[in-house]
Amino acid sequence: MKHILVSFMEGIKNVWATKYLIGIMLIFKLVTSLILGVPLYLMFSTSFAANIKASNFLTGFNPSLVIDFVYYWRRTLSIYVFMFILTSILIIIAYIFLSGGFWGVLRDQAKRRVKDTPTVTSGSGTEGFFAACGKYFGGMFKIGLLMIPLYLFAFLIWLIFIAILGMVVGEGSLWVLTSWRTISKILIALILYFCCNMLGDYLRIFMLEKEDDHIWVVIRKAFRFVWTNLSSTLCLYYLLSIILVGVILFYGGMYKLVSGISPTGIFIFIAFLLQQLFVVFHSFYRLIFYSSQMSLYVRISDRDDHPGEDLDFKMEMRGE
Repeated sequence: MKHILVSFMEGIKNVWATKYLIGIMLIFKLVTSLILGVPLYLMFSTSFAANIKASNFLTGFNPSLVIDFVYYWRRTLSIYVFMFILTSILIIIAYIFLSGGFWGVLRDQAKRRVKDTPTVTSGSGTEGFFAACGKYFGGMFKIGLLMIPLYLFAFLIWLIFIAILGMVVGEGSLWVLTSWRTISKILIALILYFCCNMLGDYLRIFMLEKEDDHIWVVIRKAFRFVWTNLSSTLCLYYLLSIILVGVILFYGGMYKLVSGISPTGIFIFIAFLLQQLFVVFHSFYRLIFYSSQMSLYVRISDRDDHPGEDLDFKMEMRGE
């Protein structure tokens, strides 16, 4: 358990030591939000302007507004949907490109902290970041394609689970969210989703470390590492996930509390501040996911390569 907490703390330190990554992540989120959000905002505001029912939109959702929206844009909606899908695909490809830089820089930082080795990517700062983006784009793109059947396989497992659950205890109501059947389905879906994400992260780590190997060799080595260190990899990922879910629930509670305030200038400012703090935290914490798992991999690899050495003692001698 100790090395899991150490990897988590190292992940925070490594991200903080490369704070410009947070800025890059924030800029990417801002740009993509504007590209996708502004056209949707203009379309909804145009259709809502002609609908008196939209005056209570913020106090409660009215399904008829969606019907009115589709009817208002019925002549050009198919074109807008196609453009939205195409833009979303381009944004995903852009993030895959940037992810090579995130993983490459955090890999170098983890090795400097744990193994005391020099940087691996060419250059430093943003120069090293974009060098890693280009260097690892091909491998990251392959991993991205591989994640599609992995998620489909997890979805198939989930369908089998709910089918067996339905045969054993009955179907129950889909609309009763507090039902233990519904809760168990949601929990299994989350567990499978997190497992897929974790496997994807270690596939990316091994793609960086074994970049000269064939993709199937990388897959085999990554799955072997996760399987042989299953308790450590799962505990770290679920520790990170539980903290994230807790923050999201706290943010939802705070936002609901703020929404009870009358819609004045202070309300708008507080709501905006909460949203921006959450966006900054999410960008920071997403990098902590990457960095903590990279630190765990580096620590376990160093332990396996030097079984007679005490890694914690080495780090204490370096004053870390």
